[in-house]
Amino acid sequence: MALRIHERAVLHLIEAGLATSQHQLARVLGVGPTSVNRMVQRLERSGLVSRDRLHRYGRGRPVQHYRRRRTGPVLAIAWFNILWTAGVFEDNKLRGAIQRVESRPVTDLNQTFQMLKEVRDSTLAQAGLRLADMAVAVLNINATRTSHSRVLSSSVNPWLRQASEKQFSDALGCEVQLDLRPPWVIPELRVRVADGVRSLVVLSVEDGVGAHGASVDEQWGSLREYRGELGHVVIDPRGPLCGCGHRGCIEALISGPAMRQRIESDVRNGIPTALAGMGGKTPTELFAQLDQLSLSGTDVYANTLVEEYLERVAWCVSNVMNVIGPDVIVLSGYGLAGRERWRERILQKTRSLTVFGETTDIRLEFPRLNQEDYLHELARSPRRSHE
Repeated sequence: MALRIHERAVLHLIEAGLATSQHQLARVLGVGPTSVNRMVQRLERSGLVSRDRLHRYGRGRPVQHYRRRRTGPVLAIAWFNILWTAGVFEDNKLRGAIQRVESRPVTDLNQTFQMLKEVRDSTLAQAGLRLADMAVAVLNINATRTSHSRVLSSSVNPWLRQASEKQFSDALGCEVQLDLRPPWVIPELRVRVADGVRSLVVLSVEDGVGAHGASVDEQWGSLREYRGELGHVVIDPRGPLCGCGHRGCIEALISGPAMRQRIESDVRNGIPTALAGMGGKTPTELFAQLDQLSLSGTDVYANTLVEEYLERVAWCVSNVMNVIGPDVIVLSGYGLAGRERWRERILQKTRSLTVFGETTDIRLEFPRLNQEDYLHELARSPRRSHE
């Protein structure tokens, strides 16, 4: 199907998530609703777009949103060093089951490719598919790419600087597209819009530390996303070396690998603690043990470590509140999500660090969506030719 210039624009806006309803498209393109309706209907009849969610804003009529229609299964994989989650989506639906694997930290590209193959194979087996059935694989990784360069950068996995989409495609035996966006931010905002939430930041503590947010753009009526590198703010110039090359970044102090390295070092130096036997455990298991020990109150070292950790998380929250001031901050990642007692203590500590002190209205919540929701969002993102 040959697309006219405005139809190409409509398809691009829907695909990028910048405008997904007819009202949003009309505003962004500056054309009348009748023209937009004709273009969307033509794209829908041609099979390039399909109807997505119905979203109710306030008391008005539900708004129909659209998505880019995909032909063939899409393998979505999210990878954050030790955590691998994957699922196959076809025609906007999950096939099989979500695969979740927690591995030892990988240290080079060859180990990365080997783990990806294992995750790929187990996920395809669950979906009842062969590799030849796949249309594309979308891989979400903890990395960024500078605006003037195609070179990747990652403080968590520094060897990714050498990697390219072609290398991943060759290793997995199918087309691989790298997605560097945090896939959970926009969906977490969407499920709160009906509650009056207009802006949100997801503060994640796991293999890395990041604060990524989204807001409802009043002018265009669409969701606008922005990225933040809070994890690489230096708070202790004499602190441990971070993967970004600086010393004392918040990521080098409270991320999962950083906490494990500190505990291992302190245990070697003779500090008595029940954490001494955690050397072979993953950071996820380590945080769970820290939570249990802090609840019992019997391990002085663990109590001190948790108190310091929560102080630093509160510092992160206060920076987000003072600089951005979102309606909601979502505490995410294995270092925070679901730890209700920690959430309450972080909230108490944060109030003393924000500009307006005790009167500040701070909403700290946990994720409302699960891994399937996030992978579903990722599966929407493959780039496709518009010709």
